[in-house]
Amino acid sequence: MRPRFAPTLLSLAAAFILGSCIAPTMPDSAAAPPTDEAAAQAEGESPTLTPIAFSGCVSPREREAFEVYALRIEALVGAQSCRMTDRFNTFAIKFRGELTTQGRAMRAYYQKSYGTRGDAALDTFVTDLSNTTFVYGSTTSDFCTATKSLLDNLMAARVGQLTAFSLLHPAHALPTMDSCGGVPPKS
Repeated sequence: MRPRFAPTLLSLAAAFILGSCIAPTMPDSAAAPPTDEAAAQAEGESPTLTPIAFSGCVSPREREAFEVYALRIEALVGAQSCRMTDRFNTFAIKFRGELTTQGRAMRAYYQKSYGTRGDAALDTFVTDLSNTTFVYGSTTSDFCTATKSLLDNLMAARVGQLTAFSLLHPAHALPTMDSCGGVPPKS
């Protein structure tokens, strides 16, 4: 039995090969100068991330939910990119209760802020957060090493301490958020 993805993969490969055969060539003198970001990456600096759009403010409790969820996304994207999904699954099972609680708090925030469009707005935010995390990871040379270290540290944390851990290890892609008031959560 042939795998289902084989015809699709074959079509994509053919399109890529044909596209590269007919692509116009440019003389070296016409090449665009390197951008500041490309130069920074060549020198080993961290890439500049396009910030995720976020408007409004969050309570200290909602901020904790965003921190935990962003950490979860960072671990998930790294695990998928570096073929460590078994390790991510172990983390997700260990912290299932906390991840579920924080996920519900995120959904409640979006439903409160966007009403019937809350789930769609949450989906957009999660997609943007995942994409930004992937872009950040793909431009660093040690993404898999960092992911392994993150998962090792997460597994060393005690159940019930995921929020404190996330506050001490902020995710790279989480946007800046204004506080709606109240005292910031203790870490």
